[in-house]
Amino acid sequence: MFLRLFPLLGLLLLAGCTTTQPQRQQVDWQQERTRLERLDHWQLSGKMAIITAQQKGSARLNWQQNGDDYRLNLTSLIGTSILELSREQGKVSLTDNEGKLHQSQDAEALIYRLTGWHLPIDGLPEWIKGLPGKADYNLNPDNSLASVRDGQWQINYQDYRDQNGYRLPHLLNMTGPQSRLKLQINEWILQP
Repeated sequence: MFLRLFPLLGLLLLAGCTTTQPQRQQVDWQQERTRLERLDHWQLSGKMAIITAQQKGSARLNWQQNGDDYRLNLTSLIGTSILELSREQGKVSLTDNEGKLHQSQDAEALIYRLTGWHLPIDGLPEWIKGLPGKADYNLNPDNSLASVRDGQWQINYQDYRDQNGYRLPHLLNMTGPQSRLKLQINEWILQP
């Protein structure tokens, strides 16, 4: 009798150890999209990996968005400045790791000229929040953004976190011209 119960007890024990990820509640995509589009004052911090044919690197990232203006700080993992990029009233300024100031109307071209990195700065404010802008996109079963295809950039959303009533991206992979970026967002600060 005991020998017959042993396999059954083993199965019950294994079943008790199994965990399942909770299903995220489905959201109304149009309503969520409208809410996220109105969110235009926020700050985030995280890490970014940059992979090109010539180099691989990682950086700490701090992004502050104030309407159409922004400030992006990239620092090394030990805290030294890589670059500080800001946009105020349409004018883009970049301070490099030597403290030299550079200005342009085109943030992406300026970063590429100084670092050799293709960073999709123009699309990032929307993509970071989980918005496709005017690009083609696909949704997850819970109606969060799964992927975006915008010109030469493919953005895949790996994970989301709920914060202050919003479902915000936590992990993103971006593939573009001769570049791959991985972005992990550790903290969001939302300003109403």
